[in-house]
Amino acid sequence: MQNLVTIYEENADLIQKFILASIQRIGLIHLTEKNVKHIFSVFPSLELAYETDEGFAQTSANHSRHKKDSAAVGADRSYLIDESKLSGDYYFHEPYLSTTTGHLCITVVYKTAKGGYILLDFQLRNLLERFMLIENNGALKLTHRTLYGIIGGGLLLLGIFVVLYGLFSFGHYLIVEDVLSLEMFFKPVIALTLGLAVYDLGKTIVDQEVMPKTQKVHEGIKVKTLLNFSVSIIIALMIEALLVVFKISISNYHDLPYAASLIGALALLFFVFSYFIYIVRKSGTAPEIE
Repeated sequence: MQNLVTIYEENADLIQKFILASIQRIGLIHLTEKNVKHIFSVFPSLELAYETDEGFAQTSANHSRHKKDSAAVGADRSYLIDESKLSGDYYFHEPYLSTTTGHLCITVVYKTAKGGYILLDFQLRNLLERFMLIENNGALKLTHRTLYGIIGGGLLLLGIFVVLYGLFSFGHYLIVEDVLSLEMFFKPVIALTLGLAVYDLGKTIVDQEVMPKTQKVHEGIKVKTLLNFSVSIIIALMIEALLVVFKISISNYHDLPYAASLIGALALLFFVFSYFIYIVRKSGTAPEIE
């Protein structure tokens, strides 16, 4: 959403000149059933049109592309107009979220010869697509969001399942088998740690790729997610390596080289992870690890 606002601001002069020229070519004086249809045919990105009097009280129904709604007649629209910026016969309101449609839009305030104002709400995304300033890939984005939703939701469910399995495993050792062993503690801890990592990854995918964004996602958030996920995985692997060492030391010393290899691989992974943190912190985008 923030990107749409930035692109619009960079090309505002071009867009505004085109809209004003089109309005003047139409000769828009008053909203009627006939010219409303013509206005919507001229502006494919237009989503709402209505009139106000000189005091910015709405005097007409809300005209959309396929219907009209008279419930807003009499509403005060002065919050949309900065009279100090009302240059001549028109004013462009900066991008905002429309309470009527829920879309990011801009409002054009156009003064009529009768002294009132005509307000035209343009959906910002469609407007930028018409000017070929952004690509029209709505179907592709919907497909991506659906796939991310399925994957993220699956990870959330899997994370919950692994956590429940860890708790069930601990309860089984404690109540059913009624024995105390290292395995009794290590397996549930590994399950809980992995469950937390998987759940956190699924939550991040849903938050960043599926849910609507109302502000620009800072790069630090993505780095923080990767750091937290990596820490959870490394901790789980370290616990597993410790469990392997204890098992081998109790049962068979001949398998100790395998445990040493696992610990060496973890040391290398930890070194690479530490170097990654160093590089990211040096760039100034690294958040604190939770």
